[in-house]
Amino acid sequence: MNFKIIYISSEKNSNIEILVNNYIKKIKHLAEIDLFKIQNKNKSKKKNFNIDYESKLIINQLSKNDINILIDEKGDEYETIKFSSFIQKKFLYTSKKIVFIVGGAYGFNEELNKTIEKKISLSKFTYTHDMARLLLIEQIYRALTIIKNIPYHNQ
Repeated sequence: MNFKIIYISSEKNSNIEILVNNYIKKIKHLAEIDLFKIQNKNKSKKKNFNIDYESKLIINQLSKNDINILIDEKGDEYETIKFSSFIQKKFLYTSKKIVFIVGGAYGFNEELNKTIEKKISLSKFTYTHDMARLLLIEQIYRALTIIKNIPYHNQ
């Protein structure tokens, strides 16, 4: 199992980074995972400029050989067991890497939307991109423990 998380981040929250790193260490015992941080160094007050610029940076990191999934508030909602099954099925039927994309504050442009296989929502709530990344990583860890029958998730 191989995962990659591409994320936009403008600042570093050391408290979140501690938690992220803790889960990454746990995941690495169960699967391969890489984090790829994209910083928007050309931040503009123009929303559309930021959307297009960040989307272009993300597209440059994507491969058509991967399963590209956007984390988006308008995406499909999963409960934990269903998310775990989704991941397990992807790895049963393909050797492709699952790439999760956590975007910036304004979302994604249409060009990026055309390159993805699926949109997933973490919740009906809106989170900062750093919090969304942490929640996603925890859910990946939880899904892997379910798949591998490791005590962590309580049903």
